[in-house]
Amino acid sequence: MARSINFLFTVLLFLGIALIVSPILAIENDDESIVAEYINDENLAAPPESSTEILLGFLKNCANTISKAAGDKVFNYIFEDENNLDYDTCSEVTGSGKECHGALVKYVTEGPMFKANHDFYLKRGEDLHNICLSVFMG
Repeated sequence: MARSINFLFTVLLFLGIALIVSPILAIENDDESIVAEYINDENLAAPPESSTEILLGFLKNCANTISKAAGDKVFNYIFEDENNLDYDTCSEVTGSGKECHGALVKYVTEGPMFKANHDFYLKRGEDLHNICLSVFMG
């Protein structure tokens, strides 16, 4: 019984995150040149400016730098309190840059499911990035 409840919770949690993240991935920008000027191959992890359009482009670009498998592991580590990290996941996390990782975590924590523990999840996300840097990349 407990196993089926855990499975159901995991499925619902995954669906919730998919619903939160999918609008970022579906953003269509009429003027791609604005985003392209700011976000390019050489500057993937530059922090966004104050413009909402640039921020959404930045988040979309960040989400595209991490594979689904690594994203799932990062999500499970931060939001489900799992401690299972590997080199490939950490390589993607650190490769995307601290600003990208932090912005994605912040975006998810501002959603209704995680807002109550916003600071805890931000700290957990920062800890994950630091662990990846020191243990797997150091």
